[in-house]
Amino acid sequence: MVTTTDFPQADRLSQVGLVAEAVAMGNYTDDAIEQYIGLDSDGRQGRYYRHAALVLGLISNDKNYSTLTALGQEYAGLMNAQVRMDFLARCLIDTPVFHQALQYILMSSPNEMQLKLWFRRFYPGANSTADRRFSTFMNYLRDANLIADANGVYIVSKYTGSIIKIPIPAGNTSAATVRLLSPSKPATSPPVSSSSGVISIDVDTQKLERANQIHWKLVDAKSSFLSDKGLTPNAHSQIDLYTDIQKDFIFYEMKSVNEDGSNLLPQLRKAVSQLYEYRFIYGEPSVRLCIVTNQGIATKDKWLLNYLEKDRAIAYEWTEDFHNFNSETGSKLLTGGFAT
Repeated sequence: MVTTTDFPQADRLSQVGLVAEAVAMGNYTDDAIEQYIGLDSDGRQGRYYRHAALVLGLISNDKNYSTLTALGQEYAGLMNAQVRMDFLARCLIDTPVFHQALQYILMSSPNEMQLKLWFRRFYPGANSTADRRFSTFMNYLRDANLIADANGVYIVSKYTGSIIKIPIPAGNTSAATVRLLSPSKPATSPPVSSSSGVISIDVDTQKLERANQIHWKLVDAKSSFLSDKGLTPNAHSQIDLYTDIQKDFIFYEMKSVNEDGSNLLPQLRKAVSQLYEYRFIYGEPSVRLCIVTNQGIATKDKWLLNYLEKDRAIAYEWTEDFHNFNSETGSKLLTGGFAT
């Protein structure tokens, strides 16, 4: 459930990105951030923009002291303005407010009045405040080029896969439309767990992995592929992507591979380990497992494909255009009704 704090007040998306840059340059307070991004309001706009950067996951803040998150670190390292804006677009999609709004736009193609009425109903506060937030909301969508005007109605212009997928937090059992995964209770506790009993599977490492642009595009493209097949793509807080056909489950682990394939082996080793761990922890012993990358396996490395398919029973898929997916016969058999 969204709250009023989930809605940004800062007007321009590009300046929200500058907050991450400001923090990276050692500007940690509201006043210093405001000065860096070129505003002058005795810190008020600095607080607005700091909060917006917090909503997008670029920074964390404690008592007016801001630090970069993994996402913020990656953003601050980007040089190209268009790449930066594209990165911010993906951050928007991953927020509860913009994710739900874009789902509505994708399914309904509303005109501006219909979208504004939807936003008023969605906003958990007064209509007068909702109208002000709506202006910022539209600025962000337009700045990020996430929507387009098509003969008087709004349509989603990109990243439909990430909009269609359903984000599922760990342990959530409230939704009725999909079967949600929650940790089982194995006889032996997994090696990494908190004192509260909530399982944490290398969360910091996974956040860094999800920050990778290729990784994000792989999840987006595979979500679109599953949706086109009439399946529901679910993005779990720990599992990259999963879906099912009448309780026949498949877990996907996405890995980015360098152009020269130099990191292929360590990436596959990591993926194998993660998929087995997920299968054990979530009590799905018969789940299908699949690794998805942005490159096929070179002829010299075909032993890896044999190892995955024949020894580990893990399918391997790849895409070169982030639209069409490829796999060889052994992997098609392992993925069954989910095959490319």
